[in-house]
Amino acid sequence: MAYRPAPTKLEQHATNLLKGKLLKKTPVWLHAVRAIPPGPSIIRSRNPITNVAAQTDIEQQLFSKTVTAVTTRHKQKHLRSRPPRPMPIVYPEDRLRRQFYKDHPFELSRPQVLVENKLGLNRTDYSQLLLPGMLPEEVTGETVIKYQLHLMTHEKMPERQAYAKACSEFYDIRARQEETERQVRSQLDAALQEVEAKRWTRLGLELEEKAIKDGQEKLLI
Repeated sequence: MAYRPAPTKLEQHATNLLKGKLLKKTPVWLHAVRAIPPGPSIIRSRNPITNVAAQTDIEQQLFSKTVTAVTTRHKQKHLRSRPPRPMPIVYPEDRLRRQFYKDHPFELSRPQVLVENKLGLNRTDYSQLLLPGMLPEEVTGETVIKYQLHLMTHEKMPERQAYAKACSEFYDIRARQEETERQVRSQLDAALQEVEAKRWTRLGLELEEKAIKDGQEKLLI
């Protein structure tokens, strides 16, 4: 059976093979292993300090949770440790998203436009909920969540105050959007009614002309 050294002795074992000229060429991974030595097991242990979600320093201060160390109780029936599992990737918007859609469930049924803009760029400026040049239809629930996060991280607002401000501006935009749609709908109805009225007026005139012509023919007979 081939010798399998511990992961911590991998670099030393490869170095010894090079010194004994059993390896003719230095492995390409040797410098990386020297810079970042492996752990005692081939399964990488969970490091609670790792920033898996790539949060900024401000977001970590706002949304960080205290990590408690998990100890194994040897009084258990089976002395087995839990198998290692990957760390959950949690973004700061997740908690804000749950709260927003809990209060506004109908926003989930609103259709979303997935077509990119002409430049093919995603929006990165959330200093305002409705930027100049934007249409009210482009403001969605995700925009409100990003705007609330901007208020919390850049303007140092508490979570509830930022949520109230973002929702207040969101309601104002939705009200203006509904008012515009109502005006367009009323104008369209008026135009259709005018066309319908003209059609019935023309039909009435045609029937009247036909009745007059029939009466004249009966008089001539």
